[in-house]
Amino acid sequence: MLCATHLGGKSLLLLGLLLFQCHWGLTAGRAEETNSDSLTEYVSFELLIHRMDVTAVFNGKQRIGGDHDSSLDPSTDSIAKGVHALTFFFEGDSQGYPISLQDSAIGSNGFFPLNVFAIDGFAVFPQAAGSRWAIVDLSHLREFLRGQQPAPDEIVDDLQYYISSEVSGGGFKPVAFTLRLHYPVATAVFRGSAAGTFPLPSATESLSFLLPNTDEALRFQPAGTLYPSDWTFDLLSPDRNHLLLLQDHYGPYHIISFAHLAQYLERHNEPDYLVDWQFPESTADAVLSQGRWLADDMIAFSAECCGTAATLVYRLGSDRGPVLHHTDD
Repeated sequence: MLCATHLGGKSLLLLGLLLFQCHWGLTAGRAEETNSDSLTEYVSFELLIHRMDVTAVFNGKQRIGGDHDSSLDPSTDSIAKGVHALTFFFEGDSQGYPISLQDSAIGSNGFFPLNVFAIDGFAVFPQAAGSRWAIVDLSHLREFLRGQQPAPDEIVDDLQYYISSEVSGGGFKPVAFTLRLHYPVATAVFRGSAAGTFPLPSATESLSFLLPNTDEALRFQPAGTLYPSDWTFDLLSPDRNHLLLLQDHYGPYHIISFAHLAQYLERHNEPDYLVDWQFPESTADAVLSQGRWLADDMIAFSAECCGTAATLVYRLGSDRGPVLHHTDD
């Protein structure tokens, strides 16, 4: 106080402005840092592809939140884009054999192909240097990974072209896969059987959840029939509080909070929110698809019936139900 008196009025004003600027700068910096961290979240995953006595294990992080990219190739999913590591394991051998993955091996659409056993009898993975792809016979894959075989059986530059042009339909054999997505209070377990380079979500056959204090996985049992194109690995809301689950090719969507997930899976509870849609003046059921989270409390989905397609938006708890966003006739 004595120092402030000696500074005089003008100095006091300058000092006050300086302190205000410092305080504002610190506050804005913290807010920006917090906002940046909250824009995009991730959950870790393991993807296991099984073939004969070999298992390929992908590790990575699935992006949760952020802007939805409607232009993304439907054959690309958030798992392919989140791959960080690939390791091969052999039956009877506790050692893992990692593959070095460089950015050049994972393109803008993610790791291709996730099914590294897309070519029957072979493993396909990127070379350590550059973006070329190695093709190695499974009968001596372990020797190659150990360095006992100096070169792969074949090296290709354009893997997608090679697979489409060189491998006939008979060259694709189904392989089992298991995907574990580690949500904050549960683990989602997808299982299926994939063939070739077809998207893994469309090869899903079942979904179950591992919950705290439960002895076994609780299986998701949709109310109707889900077609291969109906499955997705993107279920989690940006705030990690809800799951979006389609019940049938024609809907509805169920939105379930983790607080009620166990009771819901055991069929003791209804979903927190039920979202359905039918075109006005139409008696036919619309096909519902492309359900996705736009925000913590908002989803979007597509509806198609009788030559008309529409995009709808629903805010959790809204009395209005889904709101028409736009229509394509």
